[in-house]
Amino acid sequence: MKRKLVFALVLAALLVSIVPGISAASDEELKIGSNKVGSTWYVQAAVIADVVRKAYPELKIDASPIAGGIGNIKLMGQGKMNIAMTMGNNIKWAYEGTSLFADGPVKNIRALIGGLDQFYVGIAARSGSGIKSVEEIGKNKVKIGLMTVQRGTTGEASADQVLEACGFTYDDVKAWGGSVDHTDFEAIANAIRDGRCDLFIQSLSQGHPTFTELAVTGKIDLLGMDEKSVEFLRDKYGYTLSILPAGSFKGQDEDLLLPGYRSCLTVTDRMDDETAYKITKAVYENKEALVQGHVAFSAFNPEKDACDPVNLGGIPLHPGAIKFYQEIGLLK
Repeated sequence: MKRKLVFALVLAALLVSIVPGISAASDEELKIGSNKVGSTWYVQAAVIADVVRKAYPELKIDASPIAGGIGNIKLMGQGKMNIAMTMGNNIKWAYEGTSLFADGPVKNIRALIGGLDQFYVGIAARSGSGIKSVEEIGKNKVKIGLMTVQRGTTGEASADQVLEACGFTYDDVKAWGGSVDHTDFEAIANAIRDGRCDLFIQSLSQGHPTFTELAVTGKIDLLGMDEKSVEFLRDKYGYTLSILPAGSFKGQDEDLLLPGYRSCLTVTDRMDDETAYKITKAVYENKEALVQGHVAFSAFNPEKDACDPVNLGGIPLHPGAIKFYQEIGLLK
């Protein structure tokens, strides 16, 4: 009889450890993938982890300084990460197997909560270059020196997609006598100062240090895009039609329409429903604490943004998140 009891207890313990959804899954240590230490995302992830721990002390959760918007998704796809900061447009690409995920879709990702902040595709022309819009470059086949960040990043992919929306490509820029370089922020800033870079396209948030420094010194003019172009990017790549308010940077006297994207807290389908529910509820109900931790959360409107499919890249919500949104009446 004792042997049967011991066997039954061992079997029960094994089932708890391997069957998804059993409450012991909440004992798993959760590391929120973000970006390098000192980045906005790393701080945001740390703030989210703190909010969740205070609401649910039984959850072991913290921020991890890896691996950026694209890297986080790939690690989740490989089963090496269970929760991460992502961008709505990036998870759309991943789930559909397009853009930087053209080598294969990532189907095991699920959304918890989106619209946590506001990013833009920033477009800056060198002051004195005469460039008024990206659309104008394509229409008139203007010779330019174009610079972006390294290939394989959200910023570089965004630059490529902006050109596509405006009817031309990197190869066209070169064919028209111009140049295309993929490098780092410091090299781009130096190239703008000495006249080797005419156009710079990169991810942008209010207060971005490189854009701020170049705007303060009068080296760049920030540009917007035509509504038709941004709608193309929304429909094909999951961007939002977003307004960069006038005065966000020195010399920017008007609102600018730009492609936008917003951070989303994303998990894998292996996360148990109870844990997903708790994390979603804690983040949704604690905007004030989030903003106190980092001003980027100021753009987050929980009721409007949290489960908006556009902010979530159109990927499925986790069942635990669905349960919470149904409880508060955001979903039927």
